[in-house]
Amino acid sequence: MLEIKYTIDDITTLMYVDQVHIFSNFNKQWVTAASLKTGDKIIARNGSQASILRIVEVDTRKPNAELVAKLRDVKLSHNHHFFVTQQPQSALEVSCEQPPNDPLELIPYQLANKPSYLPNGEPTGHHSGPWVAAKYVDEVGNEFIGWGRANDRHCAEDAAVIDLKDKVADVSLLTQQNVTISHAYIRKYSKRGRLINTMSPCQYCRDNYGMALNDSRVGDSNVVKAGRDHLPIA
Repeated sequence: MLEIKYTIDDITTLMYVDQVHIFSNFNKQWVTAASLKTGDKIIARNGSQASILRIVEVDTRKPNAELVAKLRDVKLSHNHHFFVTQQPQSALEVSCEQPPNDPLELIPYQLANKPSYLPNGEPTGHHSGPWVAAKYVDEVGNEFIGWGRANDRHCAEDAAVIDLKDKVADVSLLTQQNVTISHAYIRKYSKRGRLINTMSPCQYCRDNYGMALNDSRVGDSNVVKAGRDHLPIA
């Protein structure tokens, strides 16, 4: 494994990659991590350029305490995911490049999939979720979509329905039959990498939204929240 020290946007940080990991250099040519040299520039997904300051080969079979601490640091161990690569090599990249096909499901997925940190290590401010989207189509075909995330007052399903109601003139028209509520998507970190997972609706949401829910499962969480909403059956 290689430890690559680089600078981007006036900030210096590290990332860890296999020697065969593919980057795009400033000429938009594919290069392996092993072929990089000090002074080379590689392209981040947001278009920024990072300048390579140092490349050191590290032995992860018998890591010292300092290396173990670095590899466990989420910001360092996942920094390489924010750079342009040729093919998916990890759980994060597969996740990013294989979003849901359903347009409604894609909305909360993309909201959850926004990275926590910029390539320079600064936090983006994007919330991990869970996020949910809700859709209503009226009698003449007009489509209304709301979305939101969970907080201390309500679940993500509630947040999406509340946002949807703000966009519909007559909320009395909304029922469990004509509203569709997406799965809940949340960004998580694990030993497998940065993942976007789904969270099952709690029993309260199952009772409040029933057949409107795309997710037929019932989650373990049954936290009492003061800002819950609901949809009538008919």
